[in-house]
Amino acid sequence: MDFKCINTRAGKCPRHEREWTGKVEIAALTDDTVELLIEGRGSYMDTIVGKYRIGLYICIPSIDVGCPVSSMSDYFWNRERLAGHMNQTDAITVAWALKAAASRWGLFKNA
Repeated sequence: MDFKCINTRAGKCPRHEREWTGKVEIAALTDDTVELLIEGRGSYMDTIVGKYRIGLYICIPSIDVGCPVSSMSDYFWNRERLAGHMNQTDAITVAWALKAAASRWGLFKNA
């Protein structure tokens, strides 16, 4: 599924740096985890989002990233958490992918 990424912090950057298209697909799904394949701006990330006792987490093993996330639809909080562990462009792409996946497939609505 394609989705739109918007860098809300871009200010006066050229339009191509403020908006881009990403792609997210489900690779695997269980009751407690979903593996998402996320692409955008030249990056490809195989991510795992799962439930744990107090919420949700995300893990991106290929780049040694892992942290808690808010609800999958909370773009701003998730972007901030991810930006502390990866470059800003990829953090934006992943946060928008989570939001798009939650909207399209209703993942972890009660988490």
